[in-house]
Amino acid sequence: MTLHPNAIDLFDPQVQQDPYEAYRVLRDEAPVWKMPGTGWYVVTRHADVAEVVRKPDVYSMRVGAKLDNPYQRDPAVYRIFKEEGWVNPGSLSTDPPVHARYRSLVDVSFTAKRVRAMESEIEKLCHALVDRFTANGEEHVELIRHLAVPLPMQVIAERLGLPLDDLPRLKAWSDAWVEPFAMNLGPERRREVARANVALQHYLVEKLEEKRRHPGQDILSDLVAARFDGQRPLDTRELLSIAEQVLVGGNETTTNAIASGVKLLIEHPDQEAALRADPSLLPNFVEEVLRLESPTQGLFRVAAKDAVLHDVAIPEGSLVHLRFGAANRDPRQFRDPDRLDLHRTNARTHLAFSQGAHVCLGAPLARQEMQIAFRVLLERLEALRFSEGANDFRYAPGFTLRALEALHLDFRSRR
Repeated sequence: MTLHPNAIDLFDPQVQQDPYEAYRVLRDEAPVWKMPGTGWYVVTRHADVAEVVRKPDVYSMRVGAKLDNPYQRDPAVYRIFKEEGWVNPGSLSTDPPVHARYRSLVDVSFTAKRVRAMESEIEKLCHALVDRFTANGEEHVELIRHLAVPLPMQVIAERLGLPLDDLPRLKAWSDAWVEPFAMNLGPERRREVARANVALQHYLVEKLEEKRRHPGQDILSDLVAARFDGQRPLDTRELLSIAEQVLVGGNETTTNAIASGVKLLIEHPDQEAALRADPSLLPNFVEEVLRLESPTQGLFRVAAKDAVLHDVAIPEGSLVHLRFGAANRDPRQFRDPDRLDLHRTNARTHLAFSQGAHVCLGAPLARQEMQIAFRVLLERLEALRFSEGANDFRYAPGFTLRALEALHLDFRSRR
C-alpha cells in the first residue's frame, strides 16, 4: 500500500525514528507540501531547498513569532526570560546585510586556518578520551557518553574561554537549549527548560564580565572587544545570543554526527575496511555521514513576500520548513542516494550545513573533529561491533535534530 503524503506525520516518533520512506514519498509526490494542521510548507527536494536558502530576500530567517509552537507562544516562558533573564534577539538569525555584520564578529574564530591550527590539540584530546575507556583493559564502551559528547563539548568550551570544570553543567544547559526544537515539550518542561536557559545566560554574563577585566585569546574575549559596524559594543542581549548559539551549535550536532558515523561504519564493514586501507577517504566519509544522517533534519524560513516554489504558491508570511534530511537523499542530486559511497564525487553538495549566507558557522570545525575522531578510532580500535543485546538504536524523539541516544560497542584495542 502506497503511503499518501497527507497520511505522513513528521511529529510521529515512529516516523522520526526512520523518516526516509516518508521523505521519499514527499519528494516524489509533494515536494512542496502544505503540512496538515500547521499551514507550513515543507520543502524536500535538494534543488528547491538550495533555492530557498540562497534567496534571503524572499525567504527570511526572521521566523520569530510566526513559528506557532507552544514553547514560543507560552506567555509564562516569555515572562521567565523577560523578568529573570534576557529575551534572545537571534543576532545570528537575521537577514543580510545585518547578518553579515554580526557574523563577521565571530567568523574569524572559525576560519580554515584557525581550525587547522587546532588539529594537534583535538587529536591529543581524542586519544586521551580513548585512553580513558581502554586503560583498564576494557573492550566495551558506550561511545556517545565517552567520546562523542566530551570531544566537541571540550573543544568549543576551550574556544569560548570557559573552564573545563564547568563542562557537566554546560552540557546540561546546552541540551536544555535545544529541547524546544523537538516541539514535543509539555507546559511544565517548557518552564524548566526556560529556567535552565536563564541559568546559562547568567553564567555567560558572569564570564563575559570576567573577559572584560581579563581578556584572553578566546571567543568571549573577542565578543566583548567587538564593535558592531566598527562603532558600538554589543549589548548584553546580543552578546548572549551569539555566545549561546556558538556554545550549542559547537557541540550538539557534532556529537550526533560522530555517533551516526560510527554506526554507519559498523553497518558497512566493507567501507570500514576501505577507510582502514586508505585514510585519505576520510574527508569524503565525513561528507557522506552528514548527507545520510543529517544531524539537523530541517530548519525554518518565513516568506517575506508572495512566492512560488515548484509551482506551489506560498503566501507572504507563511512558514517554510526546509527538510535537509530529505534533500540530502534526493536521487535527483545523488545517484543511489541511500548508499554510503566513499567515492561519491558530489558528496559535499549536501545541505547538512545549509548553504549561502547562513551556512553553518562551525562547519570547518565540525568536519575536522569528525575526521580526527574517526581516524583515531580506526587507529586505536579494531573488530568494532555492536554490543550484543545492548543497543535499541533509538533516536531521541524530535522534529529538528537527529540524535542517537546510545551506542554500545565492543572492540579490541590496537595499542
